[in-house]
This record gives sequence, C-alpha cells and structure tokens, in this order.
Amino acid sequence: MNSASPFPPRTMRFGLLALAGATTLSLAACGASNKANPVQQPTPASPSSSAAAAPTQAPTQAPPRAGNQRVAGLIASVSGDTIQVTAQSGNAASLKVDFTPSTTVTEVSTASLPDVTPGSCVTLRPARGQNPQSGAFTVQMVRVSQAVNGSCPEPQAPPAGSTPPAPPPGGPSSPPRGNHPPILGTVASVAGDTITVNTSNPGGPQQATVTVTDRTKYTKQAASNAQAIAQGKCIAARGTENGGTLQATTISLRPANNGSCGEPGGGGPHRH
Repeated sequence: MNSASPFPPRTMRFGLLALAGATTLSLAACGASNKANPVQQPTPASPSSSAAAAPTQAPTQAPPRAGNQRVAGLIASVSGDTIQVTAQSGNAASLKVDFTPSTTVTEVSTASLPDVTPGSCVTLRPARGQNPQSGAFTVQMVRVSQAVNGSCPEPQAPPAGSTPPAPPPGGPSSPPRGNHPPILGTVASVAGDTITVNTSNPGGPQQATVTVTDRTKYTKQAASNAQAIAQGKCIAARGTENGGTLQATTISLRPANNGSCGEPGGGGPHRH
C-alpha cells in the first residue's frame, strides 16, 4: 500500500469523471438558456412612418364658377368674333365679349297678343301693385318664345348664399310696392284678354290666370345667328369670364330704345 495517496486510484478516476460530466452539463444548460431567450435589439423608427401616420391634406378650395357671368349693354362695335359692349351706367365702361360658332344666338323683336298661343313659352312681368302669388294678376309685359325639345326654360336658381328680399312694409297682406320677379311658364289657353299659364316658378302657384290690357307690351324671342349681331343693338350675353373677356355661350339681342338698353321694368345694363 502507498501511504502518500489518501484515496485509492479507482476512486480518484470516478471523481474526475463525475466532475467533468457536471461541467459539461452546466455549459450545455447555459447555451440552451441563451438560445431560448435571445436579446431583443430596439428597432429604429422608419423616417416615413410618422409621415404616413399623419398625412398632410391640401387646403380645400371651392371650384371656380363657370358659365354664370353676364354682360349686358349696347353693342358699340363688332370685329370678327369680338363684340365691344358699352354698359350705359356709371362711366360707361367698355366690355368685351367673344363668341364662337357654337354660341347660341337669339333675338327679341316686337310682338302682339296673337303671338301668344297655347304651347308657347312665356315670361310674364306682373304690373305694379299686383301679387302673382294669388294666381290671378295683370301683366305689364309678355315675352313669347318657342319650346325647345318640348319644354320651356326653367327659372334660374338664385346664387348660393344669397338672401331673399325682405317682405314689403305692412305685412304679407299689403300689396307690394315694387315689381315682382318675372313668372315663367307654358301657355295653356288664351281667351280674349285672359291667358292661362302653367307656371314653373318654384314656390309659386302651379297655374296662373293673367289679364292683359292695352298697356301690356309684347315681345317675342326667336333663334338667330351671328349675322344678327350688329352695332346699335342691345345685347345680354352669358358665359365664362377669362382675362377680362366674356367667352359667351348664349347671346340675346333686342332693339335699342333711342340708343338706350335699359332693362324692362327699370335698371340699366350691368355686369354680373
């Protein structure tokens, strides 16, 4: 027996093997733990993510109005497809109107009661002091035109945001002191000095029985062409303004009255 070694050789070998096995198991366990719980690195924010979350909206703008501008006055001259119009109010400014072959041209001429026939379109202007809401009134002016595709033109809607006129003093029962807007409609029948009209004005009576007198004035509006546009006539043109010139889509002509183009019922020519 060797007295220098306190442990037998076989026992020492088993101890070393056990120590090596424990170390291996400990290292394997650490590796598995690292794989199961990897370290999460912070992800940098994308520079476009904030922009996508809060998109920038352009300011909303109202679309430009088209085809609702109006020029009215006396034709000073015509050169090619350009009309110089003198607005006879204020400083008599000169306005320019251009037209094309597609511009609709109509002309107004004098007429009489026999021109008012069933089926024709009429524009009626009530006489002063008359209330068209009653459905029976006297007219001071009748304009006759022919139906287009079997229908008469509808009244134009008031501009958006406009305020209706205030009622006349004295309440609704008192007769109006001024002129009412024109009444549009289709002639249903004519009997003597009485005309029955199916009206198209929104909010008004569906049918009106109007009376004409010897003071009622008549005009008729018929289709024409660009050859009728001449110096000295009155013009009312509608279209789109571009750079100070009205590009006309419709033109209405009528004779001047002693060189004046005052609107029927009062008011001079103007530009809207």
